[in-house]
Amino acid sequence: MTPARVLIFQNRFRLGGQERQTVLNVRTMDRSRFEPVVAVLHEDGEHLQDLADAGVRPFVFDVGTRMLRPNTAWQVARIARFVREERIRLVHCQDLYTNVLGALVARIARVPVVVTRVDLAHDVVGYRRPLLTLVSRGADRVLVNALCIRDLAIRDGTEPDRVVVVRNGVDLAELDAAAASEPEVPAPEPGYVAIVANMHHPVKGQIDLLLAMRDVLRVRPEARLVLVGDGVRRPHLEGCARRLGIADRCHFLGHRRDGGAILARAALSVSSSHAEGISNAILEAMAARRPVVATAVGGSPEVVREGVSGFLVPPGAPAPLARRIVDLLDDPALRARLGEQGRAIVEQEFSLAQMRASYDALYEELVGLDVPRVMYGAA
Repeated sequence: MTPARVLIFQNRFRLGGQERQTVLNVRTMDRSRFEPVVAVLHEDGEHLQDLADAGVRPFVFDVGTRMLRPNTAWQVARIARFVREERIRLVHCQDLYTNVLGALVARIARVPVVVTRVDLAHDVVGYRRPLLTLVSRGADRVLVNALCIRDLAIRDGTEPDRVVVVRNGVDLAELDAAAASEPEVPAPEPGYVAIVANMHHPVKGQIDLLLAMRDVLRVRPEARLVLVGDGVRRPHLEGCARRLGIADRCHFLGHRRDGGAILARAALSVSSSHAEGISNAILEAMAARRPVVATAVGGSPEVVREGVSGFLVPPGAPAPLARRIVDLLDDPALRARLGEQGRAIVEQEFSLAQMRASYDALYEELVGLDVPRVMYGAA
């Protein structure tokens, strides 16, 4: 049987949770059933090497930095021709830009399309929001990774039976190997509080964590905070740590590819986001047997179970966050118990095997779908 060719359509492959899930999907496909064909709008990002290691090199369709420009229509026609010539059976779009362009391409080429939504669209503003709503309503399936995002898509007008929940997968073998190794770059001595989050947008709530850390240090002056991630806000966050008088206890490590080794040496992990889908950083901390203190937003309560794998606190509230951090720093036995239970949750609900089975069921359903000629489904 000839494998069905699936176009995996991604904006770019920079370091990020969504990009990492795309790589895992491509890497774990059964090539006797599905053949991944990867296309990008921008050929950049650290995860391109991961694709190369999986034997995949992406095709590039450069539409520039703006969707609405004259070149876009030509590129859409070009990609649609590519889909037909390469005998693509299904287009799977991965992010906002490819959701919009890929939905057009798929309808022109008359193949099914899956659009992906893995956040609460907190930064989707202006004309982009109605575009996301429109393509979600018209897609053959909308893939989400959290129940809260499923509910949002349905509120936006997507038919409920077109929304599919595919949980993130964690490569436990890879993470365990990283945890057993030394960090690639020297890190602080074990026992720190860790946060893994980009520094591009205030939604990640690192300011709240810095404020909480000031309170933590008043009762646990030996505590340390390790911040993994980078972005345009990093100088601002470093300046905030200095103004709060805690800069000597805060370690900004930048982007790291050895996150498993960093998390394995932490006492606990924190997610201070104001909005979140399913956080890979939370899942990886739990997989590393580290308890998590997370804000009760978005999909985080679907992963962090209060008093089971960690604690939930209100968003934008440094005082409760500080209290829970201190509770865990004060109680090694509690940390160990919550860490083990967190690992069990990941093994049972977020394994690579369950992720693969979900993708396979979705793809198998769609490759034989008869796609109508209309550009979009009913609004």
